[in-house]
Amino acid sequence: MQRSTIIVAIAAVLVVAIGALVTWQFIRLGDQIAVLSQQAEDLSSRLTAAETRAAEAEAEADRARQEAEEAMRQAAEASAREQQSAEQAQEAETARQDAIERERLAATARRDAELQAQEAALARAAAEQKRAAAEKRRAALATEAETAREEARRACAETEKIRRRLQQELDRLQSALGRIAETRRTALGLVMTLDSSKIEFDFDKADLRPQNRELLSRIVGVLLTFEHYGVQVFGHTDDIGTVEYNQTLSERRAEAVRAYLVEAGIDPAVLSTMGLGKSSPLVEGSDPQSRQRNRRVELAIVFSEGEFEAIPEEKTPEESPTPVP
Repeated sequence: MQRSTIIVAIAAVLVVAIGALVTWQFIRLGDQIAVLSQQAEDLSSRLTAAETRAAEAEAEADRARQEAEEAMRQAAEASAREQQSAEQAQEAETARQDAIERERLAATARRDAELQAQEAALARAAAEQKRAAAEKRRAALATEAETAREEARRACAETEKIRRRLQQELDRLQSALGRIAETRRTALGLVMTLDSSKIEFDFDKADLRPQNRELLSRIVGVLLTFEHYGVQVFGHTDDIGTVEYNQTLSERRAEAVRAYLVEAGIDPAVLSTMGLGKSSPLVEGSDPQSRQRNRRVELAIVFSEGEFEAIPEEKTPEESPTPVP
């Protein structure tokens, strides 16, 4: 129990001591709070003063910015005016250069106009000369045209006379040859058919018989009275045998007649031959009589119109009798 009393006493002492310590600490804390409160008031006063100075500085800065902006604006306006002045000066210089160039061009244009006027005068003179020459040429051409028309009329007349002469010669030749063998007129000339009733070839032969020679001699007698003609001898066969063989046989027959005509006095230069084989029969049929007629020779006589001379005006067909052999 004594021990508990001691502990209680010690506890009481500690409580008193702690209370005193706490009271002292509160007193110190109050003093510190008072100091801090004074310091806060001082700081608040200084802050207020600082804010006032800051506001004044900000206002001063605003005024400075405004003044700077105004100065910059004025500088920009001055620069713009300077740029405008420079551009105006450049434009003025360009305008001056343009004026100089226009003056140069105007001077060049005046010189060109003078040259063109001179060239125009020369061109007019040349055109007048050409017109005079053209008029002279036109007159010459008109004369030449009239001469050409006159020559054309004469040529037509000469051609008509030659045509009449040719027709007369063809008529005369056809009349003379028609007395010997069948002779017909074609677009190119006369064709004289010498079939089996006039010239008879033996089967598979190209030899001329004596009576054939006599007939050909009469034909030569007629042809020798004419000029400017050509004779083509066509040989024909019947239908017996191959195409190749008959072609060769027809050529041999045509050549046999040509050889005799040359021998009788016809110029070789006017003679030509052609074999037609069995391709152009005179009559259709395979009987002996038809085949005999198809073994024949034809003479195509063509006059060269360009070789004829015009018929003299004073001559008439009656004044030139046709000799008939």
